[in-house]
Amino acid sequence: MGSFASDELIGTWVTGWSSGRGYENRHEGRVHAALRHDTIGDWEYVVCEPTNEELVAIAGTLSKHPARRLTAFVNDPVAFVEAARTAGLSLQQTDEVLMVTAMDEQDVEDPRSPDGFAIQTERDGTNAYVSVHLEEDPSIVVASGHVAVVDDYAVFDRIITSPDFRRRGLGSLVMRALAALALEHAVSEGLLIATVDGQELYKYLGWTTLGNMVTVEAAQN
Repeated sequence: MGSFASDELIGTWVTGWSSGRGYENRHEGRVHAALRHDTIGDWEYVVCEPTNEELVAIAGTLSKHPARRLTAFVNDPVAFVEAARTAGLSLQQTDEVLMVTAMDEQDVEDPRSPDGFAIQTERDGTNAYVSVHLEEDPSIVVASGHVAVVDDYAVFDRIITSPDFRRRGLGSLVMRALAALALEHAVSEGLLIATVDGQELYKYLGWTTLGNMVTVEAAQN
């Protein structure tokens, strides 16, 4: 595994992330994009270590389309935020990271449902979904997640545990179940975006950080 993300790797992540969320996606040179119809209702651009020239060009597009955003994967988020502000962009989010793991080091055994819970899995081509339900009321989902296979990568997304059910190992349970489903395919590495809250769990499960994820938008006049 490399020490930092590459254009190709980011393109792979965008493809897998978009697949699970039903986003249309594009890849034009170094600029990847996903149509986030369910949130901002417009395109989000994704670039690995954008240059100042690229920032200026993208800032011009965002000023004409204020709903659009730019997500950058960078080694130095402080320097990037400064450059983005110089280009006329404002900070939207800077607390998530891109993480990677070797899939052959992941637990491949289908986990058993813990007492009081039931696990459901769903496959749809190269996408797979896992949800954990209350055994006494299957309509209540307490944890869930998704994985998409893109070439030899498994892209994990939306690993969620309801606040009232955290610290019970359900997040780890979902990750193990997703890893088992992903390894039905010839995958070698896993990718995911981790929030501050999730980073310790993923480190515990053997994931390492590749870079910082920073999202910016057009500065409001």
